[in-house]
Amino acid sequence: MITMYSYAFVIIPEHYSTLQTQIEENLLPEITNCTVQNGVPYSTDSRSNPYHFMDVYLPVGNGLFPAFVYVHGGGWVRGSRSDYNETAEFYAKRGIAGFAVDYTLTTANKTGWPDNVQDVIEAIRFIRENAMNYRINSNRIALFGYSAGAQFASLAGTLSGNESFLKGSSGNEKIRSRVCLVVDYSGATDFDYIGKYENASSVYRILTRAFGNVSYSANPNLWIEASAATYVSSDDPPFVIIHGTADMVVPIGVAVSFNAKLQAAGAETHFIRVEGGDHNILTNATENLVARYYLEPLLRKVFNLNPQITS
Repeated sequence: MITMYSYAFVIIPEHYSTLQTQIEENLLPEITNCTVQNGVPYSTDSRSNPYHFMDVYLPVGNGLFPAFVYVHGGGWVRGSRSDYNETAEFYAKRGIAGFAVDYTLTTANKTGWPDNVQDVIEAIRFIRENAMNYRINSNRIALFGYSAGAQFASLAGTLSGNESFLKGSSGNEKIRSRVCLVVDYSGATDFDYIGKYENASSVYRILTRAFGNVSYSANPNLWIEASAATYVSSDDPPFVIIHGTADMVVPIGVAVSFNAKLQAAGAETHFIRVEGGDHNILTNATENLVARYYLEPLLRKVFNLNPQITS
């Protein structure tokens, strides 16, 4: 049975203390400590490629733990795995292992596409192949992305793993790359919609630069090839789409369009609209508390989390 939800939430400042108590009852509790391994290579060419590294956050305990693969934002041109230090440690202490990955960035001389999504797929395959070493459940690996990272997380979530641009460049192809959940914070996920209807927006200019100064009008097929919305299907994992109604970087219409295409394909979606939220929901404590109120009960279900796990 396909489940489709849409949420909206308004925080009234004068009532915040009461609301906070109600919200916290829905959140995941801290149940253990965690260890951190920095600069772990996920590819055989890591000595020559500075992007092929990840930081690993493991809950203390026997496992087998569910896991997030964290994909950072930065408009394809900046950002790093360290952007997730706080979030990854936070969820590791709640029993969810974390793998914060770097990926190929666009430079002045070369676009990052399609190396960037190849890197994300390779990281997923490496993590799954080494699941027992990390004490994680290979069937409970999810993607968690913010902004550009949400675009890559969503793209990796909708791809079958057999696309031509992944061949020969994405790790052990015998290892599946499908995940059990995608969490999309403020993602630019539907490039065809952006190209047609948001061509005066910040995200249109950001994507044009990301593709090596190739606009949608100049090469729509390139944009469509790199878009998560292009590959939606009924067997996609559940998606949690978290977007602010006042996002001035990626207009909420992008999220609305992506959510509609997932639903039309028969995929399960949970659309969390944060009223008045801007692009930086993940790093805004108040706005992210709203997102977590809806997200974390779903994590309990998908990850089969046991609140009694202790260190």
